[in-house]
Amino acid sequence: MRGRNLALIVASVIVLVILSIILVENFKNSNNEITLNNAETCRSENNEETDNIVSTNQAENILDTAEYIMDTIEIPPLTSEDEQVIEYQEADLENEAFDRQGKVAYNGSEKTPNIKLGAYKGLTYYSQADKRWAKHMYSATNDKSQTMIQSGCGPTAASIIVSSIKGEIKPTDMGDLFVEYGYRSKNSGTYWSGFKWIADVFDIELQQTSSFDTMISKLKDNNYVIASCKEGLFTYGGHFIVIVGIDGDTLKIYDPYLYNGKFTTSTRKGKATVKGNTVYVSVSNFKKYGNTKGYFCYKNEREETKEDNKEIIVNDQLEKVAKPVNYKVKITAGNGLNIRNGAGMYYKKTGSYIKNTEVTIIAESNGWGKTNKGWISLSYTIKVSDNSGKKQETSNEITTYKTGKYKVTASVLNVRNGPGNNYSKKTYKQLTTDARKQNRKLGNYYTNGYRKGVVCTVGEIYGNWGKTSSGWICLNYCKKVMLLLANFFAQNIQIKSI
Repeated sequence: MRGRNLALIVASVIVLVILSIILVENFKNSNNEITLNNAETCRSENNEETDNIVSTNQAENILDTAEYIMDTIEIPPLTSEDEQVIEYQEADLENEAFDRQGKVAYNGSEKTPNIKLGAYKGLTYYSQADKRWAKHMYSATNDKSQTMIQSGCGPTAASIIVSSIKGEIKPTDMGDLFVEYGYRSKNSGTYWSGFKWIADVFDIELQQTSSFDTMISKLKDNNYVIASCKEGLFTYGGHFIVIVGIDGDTLKIYDPYLYNGKFTTSTRKGKATVKGNTVYVSVSNFKKYGNTKGYFCYKNEREETKEDNKEIIVNDQLEKVAKPVNYKVKITAGNGLNIRNGAGMYYKKTGSYIKNTEVTIIAESNGWGKTNKGWISLSYTIKVSDNSGKKQETSNEITTYKTGKYKVTASVLNVRNGPGNNYSKKTYKQLTTDARKQNRKLGNYYTNGYRKGVVCTVGEIYGNWGKTSSGWICLNYCKKVMLLLANFFAQNIQIKSI
C-alpha cells in the first residue's frame, strides 16, 4: 500500500513539473509572439534592424570613449533619392494645429533642467547623417524606424546653436531632450517651440521673426539663425538649416543634411556653392529659392568667435536610405497615380501617370518607388519586368480592397498612426477599449496591435491600408469577412467590432 501511495505521489510530482514547464514555455511564446511576430506593413520585419539602433547609453559610451569623435566632421555620400525619403518635417509656421501642439509641450515642460555642456570650441557643425549617430532613435513613440538621419534636423540644428554659443552638446543628447520634454512630434519632425525652449534652458537671447529683413539685420548683429524651410533650395519637403554668418552679400550656412553633390542637381546647380561643411548662398538666391517661412535668431554674446577647425571626413560607409533598383511597373490606379517630390503622401504633388502607363523604378523606400519624374506609391502598380527585361506579372497589392469588416490573419498586426510603415506604431494603451477586449479574449490584453482573429471595421482605404477606430492597418494581413460571418465572430467574442 505504501509503495502504491509513493508511486502516486511521484507520478503527481512529475505531472506537475511537466505542466509547469508547458505553462512557462507558453508564456514565453506569447511574449515572443508580440515582439517577434509583429506583421510589418509593406515589407517584412528585419530583426537585425534593432541591432543597428544605438541606445542613449550606448551612444554616450561610444562618443565619450573615442577621443576623435567630436573633433571630426562627417559629410555622408548620400543622394537626392536618400534625401527624398526622410520624414516630412512640418515647416509651415502658419500650421496652427502643429504650432498648438508645440505650445502645449512648451507650457508644460521644465525650463531649468540640469544639463551639463562640454567645453566651448567655437562655431560647430554637426550632420544628422553622421554614421556615429545616424541610426540613433529619435521618436516620441519608441518607433525604431524614426532615427536621427530620418527626422533629426531639428535637434541637430539646435545642437549647432548651443555648441556654437555656450558649449558642446551632441545631436543625440539634444534629440533625447526633445523627446523627454515633448518637442518631438509623432510623424512630422520637431515642434518649433523646442527652439524657444533651448533659449530658456541655455540662457540665450532669442528673437523669433518671419521678416527676412529682420533676420538679415540680426545676422549682422552677431546672431546665429535657425531657418525653417519648405520645398526649395534646401529640401524636397521640410527642413531646418542654420545660418551662421553673413559676408557682404553672401550667407554662410550649416545644413544638417548636407551630402556630397546636394547642390549639383539640376534644380539647385548654380544657386549655391559648398566648401567643406559650409554652404554659401547669395542673399538674393536665398530669398528667391530658399522658401524659408520663419527664423529663430540667437544672440552670440561672445566678443571673439572661434572658427570650426574640425577635420572633415567623407564617410563612404553609410548605408543608403533609399534602395537602388531597376525594374518596370504598370500603373493600375483607375483615376491615375500622383507623382510626388518625395516618398510620402505629404510631399508635394508634381504630376500624375494615367492608368496602364509603364514606368521604370530606379529607387525604393517604404512602399514608394522613384521614377524619372518623381515618387509614386507602388501600392497602385503591377511589376511587369525586372532589370533583365524578363516579363513578369507581379502585383504590388490586392487592388480590390473595400471598406467593411476584416479579420486579422497575422499573429500580431501593427496599428499605425498613418497609412504606411514609416508611421509610428501604436501601443496597447492607444487602442480602443473594444480592441483591447478582443485581444484579451484572444490571448493577451496588453498586445501592442491587433492579435490574430480580431475583427475590425475599415472605414477608409488608402492603397493596401485600412483605417480602423484604433488606427491604420495593412490589409495584406487580413481577410475580408462577410456580414454573417462577422456577426458570428462578434457574438462569440461578445463585444463590438472595432
